[in-house]
Amino acid sequence: MEAKTTEQIWDADRLDRRQKADFLYNFIVGEVAKRKRLGRRSSYSLNIDAEWGGGKSFFLERFGKQAEAEGHVVASVNAWKDDHAGDPYIAIMAAIDRAFAPHVKKDSSVKTAWKSVKSNGGRIAVKAAGGAIRSLAKKHFDITADDILGEDADQSLVSEAAEAAIKSSIETGAGEIEKLFDRTLEALIGQFQKADKAIQTFREKLAAAVEALDKSGKKAPLFILIDELDRCRPSYAVHLLERIKHLFEVDGVAFVFATNSQQLQHSIAGAYGQGFNGFAYLKRFFDRTYIFGPVSAKRRIEDLCVTIDNRKVRAPDDDMVEFLASGCTAYGLDLRAIEQVLEMIEVTVSAWPHKIPLDLMLLLPLCVAFYRTGELSWAAAQGNLPNAWYIGTIVVMHRDGVQVDRRISINRAFSSAIDRFESMEKIMKNRHSSAEDRTEDYVSGTFSPEWNGVTIARSAPSIQTGLLDLVANAGGLIETTQSQRDS
Repeated sequence: MEAKTTEQIWDADRLDRRQKADFLYNFIVGEVAKRKRLGRRSSYSLNIDAEWGGGKSFFLERFGKQAEAEGHVVASVNAWKDDHAGDPYIAIMAAIDRAFAPHVKKDSSVKTAWKSVKSNGGRIAVKAAGGAIRSLAKKHFDITADDILGEDADQSLVSEAAEAAIKSSIETGAGEIEKLFDRTLEALIGQFQKADKAIQTFREKLAAAVEALDKSGKKAPLFILIDELDRCRPSYAVHLLERIKHLFEVDGVAFVFATNSQQLQHSIAGAYGQGFNGFAYLKRFFDRTYIFGPVSAKRRIEDLCVTIDNRKVRAPDDDMVEFLASGCTAYGLDLRAIEQVLEMIEVTVSAWPHKIPLDLMLLLPLCVAFYRTGELSWAAAQGNLPNAWYIGTIVVMHRDGVQVDRRISINRAFSSAIDRFESMEKIMKNRHSSAEDRTEDYVSGTFSPEWNGVTIARSAPSIQTGLLDLVANAGGLIETTQSQRDS
């Protein structure tokens, strides 16, 4: 693919991830080739570790497109989207099936090899033993069904054994349960051995299918990208990692995960119980972890502001990004809070119905107070304002060394604005324009387009008061969207 097209893949890259993608792509391809040359299993598993808001999903999507442009087959799994399923094996197989589909149509050898994978894979797609057999085994032998069966017992056999054991316990007592269970164990162990053989056969068939892709002209390795694992149910996250380790780590396959490793460690510990070492456990699954450095708040704000129509907003010094960055710093917001507050601002700006711009000096404190406390009022926003939030600088006059304060105090500007904006008459009486007091000058500039040269109702409030209802609706819209994501 031409360099220009590759540039287009990373066109929206505002966090300078392109260089990292080039390095990691070359590294993974080199590691897979090295392992093959050394006669080792030529698979690789890399974890991309970044904090929430660090651009992991963006990176993984673009990395996949770049790998495809280089001639690789790429399968993508959104683990969070699929964690409603009982077994992640199906989600992974479905993603690989989608990636194989175009090549199955073009090459008969690939079609035959992949058909064989799916045929053998059907034997793997079974669930673990039922609850009744688990409880009986634990009670009488201090073992669980998983100790014998893993995840691949024949469900019908287990169900029949459990039903028979429960019935027998009622009719003949505990002594007969042990005899019955002894016979059941023999059958279950036999079933386990069949399942183990099925797993081995599946791995061999998958490796053969990847090799068929390679022979058809697609480059090794097959990339499987796993996103949003840290947001899954803990049990599902653990299950997915173990499925990959036991079934899919075969020659010619490279896994790239994108996770918040700290959050994922908590999920692992949550699945296994308090005191479990999630960090050590994760090291079993990843060959290496590549850490993305923290994203600065301003860089993230610049990225998010791209979607905000700056023609509909007013900010001190006419600099939306700088104002929002200074505000988020003054409030001490982390990246997660910044994203949610700016999403609220974006929705409010989109719904703003007036030609005169809304003032971010009024809007940002409303959104932050609502985000932090759930309370939406001008008083709550005022009470939550940082005292030391200023825009601008103190200028030193070189001739006599006198300092002139050219700053805007956001706290004072906000208080002054809400003190007068319920009445246009009050706004007009308190209009102020002076280079010596930039704070009052800025407040006057917010309201002057509403009365200067136009006919007004003096008792009417400023249009800026309408921000309260807009933020309430924006917050409701965002909360609904978030709840849908979390479900």
